[in-house]
Amino acid sequence: MREGGYSSTQVCSITRVPYGTLFEWMSTGLITPSLVKPQGRGNRARWSFRDIVAVRAIQSLRRHASLQAIRKAVDYIQHKMDIESPLSERWLATDGEEIYTLDSLDGGRLLALARRQGQMTSLICVELKSSTEELRTMLEPVDLHEQHEPFTRKKSPAQRRKSA
Repeated sequence: MREGGYSSTQVCSITRVPYGTLFEWMSTGLITPSLVKPQGRGNRARWSFRDIVAVRAIQSLRRHASLQAIRKAVDYIQHKMDIESPLSERWLATDGEEIYTLDSLDGGRLLALARRQGQMTSLICVELKSSTEELRTMLEPVDLHEQHEPFTRKKSPAQRRKSA
């Protein structure tokens, strides 16, 4: 981080958020610079690295969620979970309609933050890489005469003799 943080112009350059958009987010209270808040003419905002992470989080969420939903999520986390900077301290996800966070850092359940605030949702993560590798080792490459069944289990030598 540079001495004294980052200017709003630098934040916009780093995050590729237009200045007008950043200013709108600041003026509505969605994000505020933590080092120096702008007050009147001549006192320019100074942003920390954590603030830049928060701007990037808003930018990413904004692709799939409304600003109203993001504001509700931030407000819920700040007031109900007592976390001052949720956009840089919490894991957030959206399905385009709802914004979620994990109910605790050890995970397990998703907590709805925008539409159904406080409602828990089960989270099941499936690690597909090892499953895919296991399946690949179980299945042999497809023979030309078996193209209609691409996922055929390998036949043992005994099974091959019986079918011949």
